[in-house]
Amino acid sequence: MKSQQSLFQSPFQNKGVYLTIEVDDVDSIYSELKQKGIEIKIDIRNEPWGDRHFAIQDPNGVGIDIVKYSPPQE
Repeated sequence: MKSQQSLFQSPFQNKGVYLTIEVDDVDSIYSELKQKGIEIKIDIRNEPWGDRHFAIQDPNGVGIDIVKYSPPQE
């Protein structure tokens, strides 16, 4: 599109890019996306370091990690 700056005109080659989005309620976002039929690439899970997250992928192949940070349980 001519109105886009040149930075955004090159095709994405699906290599080495992902976004992490921190949210307050990861479970409700997970449920909402599942209800809408969005493919979940990494199912919701708790990590030992405290994150609760899941991942999706945008149509260009960019991974998107939706995460709620919580301190690790000791």
